[in-house]
Amino acid sequence: MDPVPWLVERLLRFDLRGAFRRVCWIGDWPPDLPDAPVIAYANHHHYFDGHLGWLLFTEVLDRSSTLWMADWDRFPFFGAIGAQPFPPDAPDRRAATLRRTARRFRATPDTVLIYYPEGELRTPDGGIEPFDPDALQRLARLYPNAHWWPFALHVTWEGHARPTALLTGGPPHALDGSEHDRLTDLWSFLRAPAPSPERVLLQGRRSAAETWSFSFAAPFFKRYL
Repeated sequence: MDPVPWLVERLLRFDLRGAFRRVCWIGDWPPDLPDAPVIAYANHHHYFDGHLGWLLFTEVLDRSSTLWMADWDRFPFFGAIGAQPFPPDAPDRRAATLRRTARRFRATPDTVLIYYPEGELRTPDGGIEPFDPDALQRLARLYPNAHWWPFALHVTWEGHARPTALLTGGPPHALDGSEHDRLTDLWSFLRAPAPSPERVLLQGRRSAAETWSFSFAAPFFKRYL
Protein backbone atom coordinates (compact mmCIF):
# COMPACT_ATOMS: atom_id res chain seq x y z
CA MET A 1 0.00 0.00 0.00
CA ASP A 2 1.36 3.41 -0.98
CA PRO A 3 1.56 5.47 2.25
CA VAL A 4 1.48 8.87 0.51
CA PRO A 5 -2.22 8.91 -0.48
CA TRP A 6 -3.07 7.62 3.01
CA LEU A 7 -1.14 10.48 4.61
CA VAL A 8 -2.75 13.11 2.36
CA GLU A 9 -6.20 11.70 3.11
CA ARG A 10 -5.47 11.95 6.83
CA LEU A 11 -4.48 15.59 6.28
CA LEU A 12 -7.79 16.30 4.53
CA ARG A 13 -9.79 14.66 7.32
CA PHE A 14 -7.82 16.64 9.91
CA ASP A 15 -8.51 19.90 8.06
CA LEU A 16 -12.22 19.15 7.70
CA ARG A 17 -12.69 18.15 11.34
CA GLY A 18 -11.01 21.36 12.43
CA ALA A 19 -12.92 23.59 10.02
CA PHE A 20 -16.46 22.24 10.48
CA ARG A 21 -18.59 20.97 13.35
CA ARG A 22 -20.44 18.73 10.92
CA VAL A 23 -20.63 17.99 7.21
CA CYS A 24 -24.13 16.94 6.14
CA TRP A 25 -25.82 15.75 2.99
CA ILE A 26 -29.28 17.27 2.53
CA GLY A 27 -31.82 15.32 0.51
CA ASP A 28 -32.35 11.71 -0.46
CA TRP A 29 -29.43 9.35 0.02
CA PRO A 30 -27.47 8.11 -1.83
CA PRO A 31 -27.04 10.78 -4.53
CA ASP A 32 -28.33 9.99 -8.00
CA LEU A 33 -24.93 9.44 -9.63
CA PRO A 34 -24.66 7.33 -12.79
CA ASP A 35 -22.13 4.51 -12.99
CA ALA A 36 -20.18 6.41 -15.64
CA PRO A 37 -17.83 9.42 -15.90
CA VAL A 38 -19.31 12.45 -14.14
CA ILE A 39 -18.55 16.17 -14.28
CA ALA A 40 -19.77 17.41 -10.89
CA TYR A 41 -20.06 21.18 -11.29
CA ALA A 42 -20.28 23.19 -8.08
CA ASN A 43 -20.31 26.69 -6.64
CA HIS A 44 -16.94 27.78 -5.21
CA HIS A 45 -17.61 29.83 -2.08
CA HIS A 46 -15.47 28.20 0.61
CA TYR A 47 -11.76 27.52 0.98
CA PHE A 48 -12.39 23.83 1.70
CA ASP A 49 -14.70 23.15 -1.25
CA GLY A 50 -12.17 20.76 -2.78
CA HIS A 51 -11.83 18.89 0.51
CA LEU A 52 -15.62 18.56 0.69
CA GLY A 53 -15.80 17.19 -2.84
CA TRP A 54 -13.16 14.59 -2.00
CA LEU A 55 -15.07 13.67 1.18
CA LEU A 56 -18.32 13.06 -0.69
CA PHE A 57 -17.10 11.32 -3.80
CA THR A 58 -14.02 9.40 -2.69
CA GLU A 59 -14.28 8.97 1.07
CA VAL A 60 -18.03 8.33 1.34
CA LEU A 61 -19.18 7.13 -2.10
CA ASP A 62 -15.91 5.31 -2.93
CA ARG A 63 -15.61 6.91 -6.37
CA SER A 64 -12.37 8.01 -7.98
CA SER A 65 -12.25 11.80 -8.15
CA THR A 66 -10.06 14.44 -9.73
CA LEU A 67 -9.80 18.20 -9.38
CA TRP A 68 -8.02 20.84 -11.46
CA MET A 69 -5.91 23.18 -9.31
CA ALA A 70 -4.52 26.52 -10.45
CA ASP A 71 -2.03 26.49 -7.55
CA TRP A 72 -1.12 22.80 -7.75
CA ASP A 73 2.60 23.69 -7.72
CA ARG A 74 2.22 25.13 -4.21
CA PHE A 75 0.49 22.01 -2.90
CA PRO A 76 1.66 19.16 -5.15
CA PHE A 77 0.96 16.51 -2.52
CA PHE A 78 -2.73 16.73 -3.47
CA GLY A 79 -1.69 14.97 -6.68
CA ALA A 80 -1.54 11.77 -4.63
CA ILE A 81 -5.33 11.81 -4.29
CA GLY A 82 -6.25 12.90 -7.81
CA ALA A 83 -5.65 16.67 -8.09
CA GLN A 84 -4.09 17.87 -11.35
CA PRO A 85 -2.27 21.11 -12.29
CA PHE A 86 -4.23 23.77 -14.17
CA PRO A 87 -2.07 26.91 -13.98
CA PRO A 88 -3.56 29.96 -15.75
CA ASP A 89 -0.22 30.94 -17.32
CA ALA A 90 0.75 27.52 -18.72
CA PRO A 91 -1.52 26.42 -21.61
CA ASP A 92 0.64 23.37 -22.36
CA ARG A 93 0.20 22.06 -18.83
CA ARG A 94 -3.54 22.73 -18.91
CA ALA A 95 -3.77 20.82 -22.19
CA ALA A 96 -1.85 17.92 -20.63
CA THR A 97 -4.34 17.88 -17.74
CA LEU A 98 -7.27 17.79 -20.18
CA ARG A 99 -5.74 14.78 -21.95
CA ARG A 100 -4.90 13.08 -18.65
CA THR A 101 -8.48 13.53 -17.48
CA ALA A 102 -9.77 11.88 -20.67
CA ARG A 103 -7.47 8.92 -20.02
CA ARG A 104 -8.74 8.65 -16.46
CA PHE A 105 -12.34 8.65 -17.65
CA ARG A 106 -11.50 5.79 -20.03
CA ALA A 107 -9.40 3.78 -17.57
CA THR A 108 -11.66 4.32 -14.54
CA PRO A 109 -15.20 5.01 -15.78
CA ASP A 110 -16.55 5.85 -12.31
CA THR A 111 -14.24 8.90 -12.07
CA VAL A 112 -15.81 12.18 -10.95
CA LEU A 113 -14.31 15.46 -12.15
CA ILE A 114 -15.02 18.17 -9.55
CA TYR A 115 -15.41 21.32 -11.62
CA TYR A 116 -15.99 24.96 -10.61
CA PRO A 117 -17.55 26.89 -13.52
CA GLU A 118 -17.11 30.21 -11.68
CA GLY A 119 -13.37 29.75 -12.19
CA GLU A 120 -12.10 30.86 -8.79
CA LEU A 121 -13.03 31.18 -5.14
CA ARG A 122 -15.67 33.88 -4.67
CA THR A 123 -17.73 35.35 -1.84
CA PRO A 124 -21.26 33.94 -1.57
CA ASP A 125 -22.65 37.45 -1.03
CA GLY A 126 -23.06 38.00 -4.76
CA GLY A 127 -24.65 34.63 -5.45
CA ILE A 128 -23.30 32.26 -8.08
CA GLU A 129 -21.41 34.08 -10.82
CA PRO A 130 -22.42 33.49 -14.47
CA PHE A 131 -20.76 30.57 -16.23
CA ASP A 132 -18.76 30.79 -19.44
CA PRO A 133 -20.92 28.80 -21.91
CA ASP A 134 -17.98 28.32 -24.28
CA ALA A 135 -15.95 26.64 -21.53
CA LEU A 136 -18.81 24.26 -20.76
CA GLN A 137 -19.24 23.42 -24.45
CA ARG A 138 -15.52 22.68 -24.78
CA LEU A 139 -15.70 20.26 -21.85
CA ALA A 140 -18.75 18.57 -23.36
CA ARG A 141 -16.86 18.06 -26.63
CA LEU A 142 -13.76 16.78 -24.83
CA TYR A 143 -15.71 14.34 -22.66
CA PRO A 144 -18.82 13.37 -24.64
CA ASN A 145 -19.54 10.32 -22.46
CA ALA A 146 -19.52 12.25 -19.18
CA HIS A 147 -22.73 13.02 -17.33
CA TRP A 148 -23.19 16.50 -15.87
CA TRP A 149 -24.23 16.65 -12.22
CA PRO A 150 -25.00 19.85 -10.24
CA PHE A 151 -23.43 19.80 -6.77
CA ALA A 152 -24.15 22.65 -4.35
CA LEU A 153 -22.37 23.56 -1.10
CA HIS A 154 -23.38 25.99 1.62
CA VAL A 155 -21.66 26.79 4.92
CA THR A 156 -23.86 27.93 7.80
CA TRP A 157 -23.95 28.18 11.58
CA GLU A 158 -26.00 25.95 13.87
CA GLY A 159 -25.15 27.18 17.35
CA HIS A 160 -21.61 25.79 17.53
CA ALA A 161 -18.20 27.43 17.55
CA ARG A 162 -17.51 25.97 14.10
CA PRO A 163 -19.81 26.13 11.06
CA THR A 164 -21.71 23.29 9.43
CA ALA A 165 -21.20 22.43 5.75
CA LEU A 166 -24.30 21.41 3.80
CA LEU A 167 -24.09 19.51 0.50
CA THR A 168 -26.71 18.45 -2.01
CA GLY A 169 -27.01 17.42 -5.65
CA GLY A 170 -29.54 17.23 -8.45
CA PRO A 171 -30.30 14.72 -11.18
CA PRO A 172 -27.61 13.97 -13.78
CA HIS A 173 -28.19 15.46 -17.22
CA ALA A 174 -26.65 16.26 -20.58
CA LEU A 175 -25.29 19.76 -21.10
CA ASP A 176 -28.30 21.87 -22.07
CA GLY A 177 -27.55 25.48 -21.09
CA SER A 178 -29.50 25.32 -17.82
CA GLU A 179 -26.47 24.58 -15.64
CA HIS A 180 -26.39 27.93 -13.84
CA ASP A 181 -30.11 27.77 -13.06
CA ARG A 182 -29.86 24.19 -11.83
CA LEU A 183 -26.98 24.99 -9.49
CA THR A 184 -28.59 28.20 -8.24
CA ASP A 185 -31.79 26.32 -7.38
CA LEU A 186 -29.84 23.73 -5.38
CA TRP A 187 -27.85 26.39 -3.55
CA SER A 188 -31.06 28.25 -2.69
CA PHE A 189 -32.53 24.97 -1.42
CA LEU A 190 -29.60 24.58 1.00
CA ARG A 191 -30.07 28.13 2.29
CA ALA A 192 -33.81 27.70 2.94
CA PRO A 193 -34.95 26.69 6.44
CA ALA A 194 -37.31 23.98 5.19
CA PRO A 195 -36.71 20.56 6.84
CA SER A 196 -35.23 17.89 4.58
CA PRO A 197 -33.68 14.44 5.03
CA GLU A 198 -30.18 14.80 6.44
CA ARG A 199 -27.21 12.44 6.55
CA VAL A 200 -24.07 13.27 8.52
CA LEU A 201 -20.97 12.62 6.40
CA LEU A 202 -18.41 13.78 8.95
CA GLN A 203 -18.40 14.88 12.59
CA GLY A 204 -15.94 17.66 13.35
CA ARG A 205 -14.03 18.21 16.55
CA ARG A 206 -15.99 19.40 19.55
CA SER A 207 -15.26 22.92 20.75
CA ALA A 208 -14.09 23.76 24.25
CA ALA A 209 -17.61 24.97 25.07
CA GLU A 210 -18.99 21.52 24.24
CA THR A 211 -16.24 19.67 26.10
CA TRP A 212 -15.64 21.56 29.32
CA SER A 213 -17.86 22.68 32.21
CA PHE A 214 -16.69 24.89 35.06
CA SER A 215 -19.92 24.67 37.04
CA PHE A 216 -17.92 23.50 40.05
CA ALA A 217 -16.58 27.07 40.33
CA ALA A 218 -20.03 28.70 40.42
CA PRO A 219 -20.12 29.08 44.24
CA PHE A 220 -16.83 31.00 44.16
CA PHE A 221 -17.89 33.39 41.37
CA LYS A 222 -21.29 34.15 42.93
CA ARG A 223 -19.48 36.72 45.07
CA TYR A 224 -19.09 38.89 41.95
CA LEU A 225 -22.82 39.04 41.23
